[in-house]
Amino acid sequence: MELSDRVTRETRDLSSVLVLRPQFRSGTDAACKRLLVGDADRVSVLGICFSRTPRRWYEHWSEALGAPPETAAVVTTRDEFGGDPPAGLTVETVSSPADLTGIGMQATKQLTAFGETDDAVAVSLDSLTLMLQYVSLETLYRFLHVLTGRIDALDATGLFLLDPTTQDPATVHTLKTLFHGVLAYDDEADDWTLQTQ
Repeated sequence: MELSDRVTRETRDLSSVLVLRPQFRSGTDAACKRLLVGDADRVSVLGICFSRTPRRWYEHWSEALGAPPETAAVVTTRDEFGGDPPAGLTVETVSSPADLTGIGMQATKQLTAFGETDDAVAVSLDSLTLMLQYVSLETLYRFLHVLTGRIDALDATGLFLLDPTTQDPATVHTLKTLFHGVLAYDDEADDWTLQTQ
């Protein structure tokens, strides 16, 4: 189901959004990505992505935005990074999704560079589900707390994807507390709900 006008409008006012949707609903991710940038003409995108190749990540963002980002960078693992990246895409690699220090350093470097432009800045982490297979909830929570703080300081927007069907309710609840908004897909109602904090 498409995002309603109300959800779209309210989500655009938030700097960090947790998207709760089952993996089989990942086809809705493009609509969620468009929410981050509104009507901005120039968009710089930082991705932390371990679920697809950098080329596919870049193509998906270009499709979601309707044009390639002004600048783009993705942090991934060496295993996911195959071949030459598309022109306009910077690829930074870390040893594994468990290397939160390395991920944080690369993300900070890219966000600092983006902050020197007038572009709208979007940050996407795909996915928290995968990262929880590598690190504890406590460790991931601390990492996200720092990252969302940097996003706020830059006046950027962040999108963080999680499949709630793979986690216990306590884990989902704990992660929710980090974000300004939680956009959740209700499969039974075939609709989206937005909770803000």
